[in-house]
Amino acid sequence: MAKKRKMSTRRSDQKIKSSDGITRVKPVKNVGTEPTSGKKIQNIAVKRADGSVTTTRYADGEQIGQTYQPKKMRKKRVRKLKTNKRLPRKLKTVKAPTYNAPEVALDDDAKKEIARRDDVKKKKEEREARIEARKKDKGKRRVRKIKRKVADAVKTTTRKVKRKLTKGPRARKVKNLVTGGTNILR
Repeated sequence: MAKKRKMSTRRSDQKIKSSDGITRVKPVKNVGTEPTSGKKIQNIAVKRADGSVTTTRYADGEQIGQTYQPKKMRKKRVRKLKTNKRLPRKLKTVKAPTYNAPEVALDDDAKKEIARRDDVKKKKEEREARIEARKKDKGKRRVRKIKRKVADAVKTTTRKVKRKLTKGPRARKVKNLVTGGTNILR
């Protein structure tokens, strides 16, 4: 029977109480050896209560460097203002004033101006009606033109005509997240 390999137990952090709070000292981590001098390089990380991390590097017991990582700044959340929908106070029902406007007497110039405005309005409506009628005819003309072009195809199959008249699915450009290019999907 094969021997059971004993798993190395994970070394726990040392917890040190201070005035700031509990500081956690991580166990010594062997990083490797320096290629030029052949010294053994180790790291010790200290996590402070304020959230900052200090990593100290040693080469054969001598301190060679230290890095300080402050706590990550949190993005400040903008609070939404609580707004109570203010309702206006109820207005008293007031009797509407009675007023009879006097008849307006139009002179010749005013009558001509009114006639001109009516004429302009009428012409505009007629022009719009003509444009709408032309638009409707355009579609019919286009269909007729296509039918004439595919007259021989109509004789053989109706499928060919449908293919000409109905549009196919539109091609879409989609960004490829892997390559960064664009794919054309149909």
